[in-house]
Amino acid sequence: MVNHLPAIIIGGPPHAGKSVLFYNLTQALRQGGIRHHAIRACPDGEGNWTQESDQETVSQIRIKGMWSEAFVKRISLDLEHRCLPFLVDMGGRPQETQVEILRQCTHSLLLLRTDKDDYTQLWQHLIVENGLLPLAEIYSQLEGISQITSQSPMLEGILTGLDRNAQAKIENDLFKLLVERIATLFSSYSPLELERAFIEQAPTEMILNLYQALQSIDSAAPEWEIAMLQPFLASLPPSAPLSVYGMGPNWLYAALSAYSYPHPFYQFDPRLPFGWIQPLSLQISTANCSEIEVETMPYQDMIVLSLKFPSKHLDYFQPNSLPFPPINPNTGVLIYGPVPYWLLTALVRLYQEQGVAWIAPYYVPAKKAVVIYSRTEKYHVGDTVSLPDQWEYRNSFSLPHSS
Repeated sequence: MVNHLPAIIIGGPPHAGKSVLFYNLTQALRQGGIRHHAIRACPDGEGNWTQESDQETVSQIRIKGMWSEAFVKRISLDLEHRCLPFLVDMGGRPQETQVEILRQCTHSLLLLRTDKDDYTQLWQHLIVENGLLPLAEIYSQLEGISQITSQSPMLEGILTGLDRNAQAKIENDLFKLLVERIATLFSSYSPLELERAFIEQAPTEMILNLYQALQSIDSAAPEWEIAMLQPFLASLPPSAPLSVYGMGPNWLYAALSAYSYPHPFYQFDPRLPFGWIQPLSLQISTANCSEIEVETMPYQDMIVLSLKFPSKHLDYFQPNSLPFPPINPNTGVLIYGPVPYWLLTALVRLYQEQGVAWIAPYYVPAKKAVVIYSRTEKYHVGDTVSLPDQWEYRNSFSLPHSS
């Protein structure tokens, strides 16, 4: 199947600053109202969280995964089924088995290094061989002055300061022009029209567009904040079937899943066929599952439910209900791990149905878990919970490409 929606692969040698550039690009596009999806097509432990957290924390919890045939196949399917324009972050030296990911893309943005000419030749060859349209070739330098060296037939220049430890936004002319060109490309495919079509196809009468909801709360806010959660839920009608569209943090989706329980809940995932999906079917069981490593660790009044995924990618389409352990209803559940949103919303409903005291998914940027459901007086929705003092990073994780 040929998908003509643009998908821009961001390639280049290791340590050129691709993930820093990727993060800044997607943030700038979102602030400009450009609908798109950002996907990290490499199991290297990178994610938005690595730019939003302090680097000491990042070094402790980032774990690089290994490429596998299943991982490549899943990413390729995500790209094939895309319902929005995509930005795609890929590893530094793709192997032959990983080239299928490039074939699913339409355009390229190469971030190169002058001291890695072999990588430059490799990536230029891959772009031509797979029929991608070059959007930009930019050389990365830690120091110096950013500059535009050519604007046609593609954007070329030198971009400096792509340091993961730097907190300042990139705001030079080269970066601004790059954002402008990507925005023009993405907008040429009428993403707002696509969005309207997706929303019209929503399976419930009540639909939440998180982009519009954030603007109604604070038109100047670039992203959702934890303090917004409780008043936002209070502004919604009583529990009813609900469809949720748009970007938001994990705790927001988890809270909306809990809020609408026991009615049907749908969320839009632009990587999956038809877009609208429901939380995955789960079961309470002590059985093991090869696709998920689940560990429960009790600490006073809570259970830390730690999840890991050996393949670094979990398929939504499961032949059987995934098993998760029973938890004492007198305790709270802190969900810790690289949990896809459709699995997180399912876990919330599973343990809500079991009658646990409270539920809080861990939110890496805050280095705390956010309470999204509670039936006790000790915690209220919107409160935060720290990991226990005894916690060790032996259960550390890296977040998935999905957000």
